[in-house]
Amino acid sequence: MFNRDSILSFLDNAFQRIDMPCFGNMNIDYVSSRLSTYRSSDQWLLLFNSVVWWPAGQGLTATVEVVGTGVVGRQGFDNDRFLVPGCIQLDDDQNILSIVIRGEDTNPTSLVIQPNYDVQPEYGFWVSVALAETYKESLLASQAEIQQFIPPGFQHLLTIDEWDHPTWDMPPSRTVAFPRIANVLVTSDPSLWIPVEAPNTHWSHWLPK
Repeated sequence: MFNRDSILSFLDNAFQRIDMPCFGNMNIDYVSSRLSTYRSSDQWLLLFNSVVWWPAGQGLTATVEVVGTGVVGRQGFDNDRFLVPGCIQLDDDQNILSIVIRGEDTNPTSLVIQPNYDVQPEYGFWVSVALAETYKESLLASQAEIQQFIPPGFQHLLTIDEWDHPTWDMPPSRTVAFPRIANVLVTSDPSLWIPVEAPNTHWSHWLPK
């Protein structure tokens, strides 16, 4: 079995090993994220479902990162948990040639793109931000896509889009959100979740780097 303290200790250690998402990652920009919690009779896991801008990878990407005692395979950032729900094609002058989301062409003129190159110098990132404002549900990994990472017998308890994510100076156990999430996991009672007053999951909290 598990208890609140064992969950928080596990998460603190996982964050130190970078087995939890690090929103301050120097190589990847987290554009938008969602956190879901699951438990079985004696195990638990957290699933982070994120839209990211990954210049050295596929550009606009969805990542699924899982941490907890019930994870099958590696914790955190695993190579079989990268999805490409959308594609942004730019020319050499950073003009948009095409945007495709889930196989469908998207009209770039419908987007409100507001680049601030002092914050992030890549135009593709700002296109991703604009896309996430309108197409977040299509860009995140779908329920069918994340279900393969949830072992049989696990119950979904809670899904949130805003929380205070840990930093190197503020590990999970010292945040507001993760002790509350631990309470939900231990009791199987999602009503114990209380939204945090100062979430930091918006991309603007992590840039510039």
